[in-house]
Amino acid sequence: RVSVEVMWRKAVLVAVLALGMGYLYHTDPELPARVLNYVSESLPQMEPNGGSDPRPPMLEEAIAHAWQTLIMAPARRWARVAVGVNACVDVVVSGVGLLQALALEPGSGRDHEVLHSKEDLKEAFIHYMGKGAAAERFFSDKEVFQRIARAAAEYPGAQ
Repeated sequence: RVSVEVMWRKAVLVAVLALGMGYLYHTDPELPARVLNYVSESLPQMEPNGGSDPRPPMLEEAIAHAWQTLIMAPARRWARVAVGVNACVDVVVSGVGLLQALALEPGSGRDHEVLHSKEDLKEAFIHYMGKGAAAERFFSDKEVFQRIARAAAEYPGAQ
């Protein structure tokens, strides 16, 4: 019983604070920026150059410092490293229109790590677009890929 009362007290306190902050923001929209400046100026500044210059760190310096703090070398070194080069030459078309131009019938969606056929493309498209997401996949068959790319480039309204 006591924990429920404490929970409600905290909830009411949070609601009152939220209403108070909303009122303050409504009466003075510049207040959050002024508070942020006040807090930023009152905190001790990082000195990335080790000198006596108390300037605030540049955004790039702050990000680099955060990465250096968070990134650790792997416990086990890699035996091999693969490096790839990608040239992005996009053609923007209607996905459904392209599938129709490729004479593909509606079907079920399924993810494929590598695409081997027009059917794989259709299934991956249905799978990801059904989730409202996009995906990039490698196409293993060069000839089929070139036929699809040509159909996309020739599709009416292609950009």
